[in-house]
Amino acid sequence: MAGQILVVDRATTSRITLKVRLSAACYDTLTARSGAEAMACLTRISPDLVVIGGEPMDMTAVALCRMIAATAGESIPVVMMAPAAQRVAALRAGAAAVLDPQSDDLTLLARIRGLLRDGLSHGRAPVPVPGLAEAQAAFLGAPGPVRQIAQVMLIADGSATARLWRQALSPRLPAQLILGEPDRALADAALGHVPDIYLIAADLARPGDGLRLLSELRSRPLSCNAGFVVMLRPEGGDMATVALDLGAGEVLSGLLGQPGSPDELAEEAALSIAALLTRKRIADDRRATADRERALARFDALTGLPNRRFALPRLEALCRRGAAGDGVGVVLMDIDRFKSVNDRHGHVAGDAVLAVVAERLRSELPRPGFVARFGGEEFLAVIPGADCKTAVAVAQRMRSAVGQHAVSLPDVTGGGSLHVTLSAGIASTAGEIDSAELLERADRALRRAKSSGRDRLMVSGYTAAA
Repeated sequence: MAGQILVVDRATTSRITLKVRLSAACYDTLTARSGAEAMACLTRISPDLVVIGGEPMDMTAVALCRMIAATAGESIPVVMMAPAAQRVAALRAGAAAVLDPQSDDLTLLARIRGLLRDGLSHGRAPVPVPGLAEAQAAFLGAPGPVRQIAQVMLIADGSATARLWRQALSPRLPAQLILGEPDRALADAALGHVPDIYLIAADLARPGDGLRLLSELRSRPLSCNAGFVVMLRPEGGDMATVALDLGAGEVLSGLLGQPGSPDELAEEAALSIAALLTRKRIADDRRATADRERALARFDALTGLPNRRFALPRLEALCRRGAAGDGVGVVLMDIDRFKSVNDRHGHVAGDAVLAVVAERLRSELPRPGFVARFGGEEFLAVIPGADCKTAVAVAQRMRSAVGQHAVSLPDVTGGGSLHVTLSAGIASTAGEIDSAELLERADRALRRAKSSGRDRLMVSGYTAAA
């Protein structure tokens, strides 16, 4: 099933009709006749979305919408079927979308797809976690700062129309309203200058240009997560479904800000944009949470280095490419006598040593190689394209970077400093090899380095120490 939807309507015929329409689109559909039944269902099952098709038996549709919003917030979007006179009241009550009761299946389903598409319902993860072999660079970015005042870019069929939009919205919408142009919006998006919301006229220089702009912005990585509102001309209602399926979060219709246009149109537009801003911020928060959880799963919180879970699939992929002639070198390193650091100075000092050693190792490793914390005081350096000589040179630089300078200890431990050294085992291959075998070779070399007196390197297949 595509999702679970609760339909609320006192009229049996309307309730069943809506259920049939939604079930035909593969939604798991539940029904309720009253607000009490609907709230009980939300508590018991917590569906992905609610459609209020008509007045419940025990309260008004607007009252039920307000009750759902107070209980579930934005986690369960509400689509309300209501006449034009109730649209503003429904939006104020917390409805995510308000449709005409006579809306056809295409419009209704497009609205539902739009609300569920980005995982805005409570149980959906908006960003799929990628595979373990994802490139390291994908994990290193940090979320940008949250904009304190929302920014809405107005892209109309002319600057005069855009100014009328701004004049109509500014008293009603607490946001920075900026005028934009299609070409400039695309150029700015390529540089990462993206507003929270784009309000775009469906028809710009030519009919449908606004939809093409929407599609372009949605397809670009730096602007794909913005919110999009499409403004249709009064006669352009048949384009609403297309706009929603292209990625618009809201579609409005009318001559916003034009002389003689009703105040209700401006109020509806402002409420709809404000609701979309709220949904966008929820989606942004969930993406940021997913990014943090993904980073915590693959990175060591103390040192900031990739962990074993990240390193092993990456190394395996590099070893498989060895059949094409790409070499790979590994350096398995261990901090000498690290247990005595914890025993004599405490675990806070031990953590400080690990963090400093990690940073020194990272600074000496050329790209596209990476260093991972492999476990405890053990580190693994992976050097793509490296033969044995190159791997030894890199290992020697890392060993020197760690051993030549003392590590300052935190004041809470009594301060001072201490010297630490590394032992390392090196293995490399210029052909295809199982990553477990390559690591085993490096581990045997490391054990020889430790047993030979520590603070030295050993190369797999050789008996001499460096």
